[in-house]
Amino acid sequence: MAKGKGTFRFLAVTVFALVTVCLFVAGITAGAKILSDSGYFKVKSVYVKGVIKADGKKVENMVKSLVGKSIFNIKNTNIESMDDTWVERMEIRKVFPDRLEVVVFEKTPVFKLTNTKGCFTATASGLLIKEDCENIRIRMEQGVEDHDFKEFIKIYSDTAALESKYIELKPFYFTVKDEDVRILGNYDRDEFAKLYDVYKKTVKQRYKTIEYVDMRVPDKIYVKGVM
Repeated sequence: MAKGKGTFRFLAVTVFALVTVCLFVAGITAGAKILSDSGYFKVKSVYVKGVIKADGKKVENMVKSLVGKSIFNIKNTNIESMDDTWVERMEIRKVFPDRLEVVVFEKTPVFKLTNTKGCFTATASGLLIKEDCENIRIRMEQGVEDHDFKEFIKIYSDTAALESKYIELKPFYFTVKDEDVRILGNYDRDEFAKLYDVYKKTVKQRYKTIEYVDMRVPDKIYVKGVM
């Protein structure tokens, strides 16, 4: 008989504990819903960051739809995909209790160029985006391989001195006009960096006049000029 009473007591305590937990969870859930639906956590303002090349008005119009929603219900999936070539992705950052920051991550522009199809900005990934034709110093001929072009983007990004130079991208090599000197380089990032350093520190100091410097052969610099 005592054993039966012990079992009943155990079951009663277990049921009571389960009911208590369920009521607690239900209370928390209901409280969270009430809190979520309250006006205190309704999004009142959205700030956009990171827009440089993208269409700022288009981005702002798109994120206006987030105003008035509960901040707890906002996710990155609430942002629609945007038809803008410059936009790589967008990210929502919550600033409690009622503000959002939408950060726009754009493709990275490296330089402007012209080719047979017009004027473009080359991005870090090798994408060409239509651009105006002002202040363009780089011209690309037909036949330049994609991997060579991407390698030149890395070369250009690494070499600050190239920013003010006139450059022609040709199949298999490129040329740089350094004042009156014509430099011929190959599409090898490490090789060009090494030989260009030798050109600046040694060749330019040793020669009185230089017609051209050929760096297309690995570990070799051919110079035509007067010492």
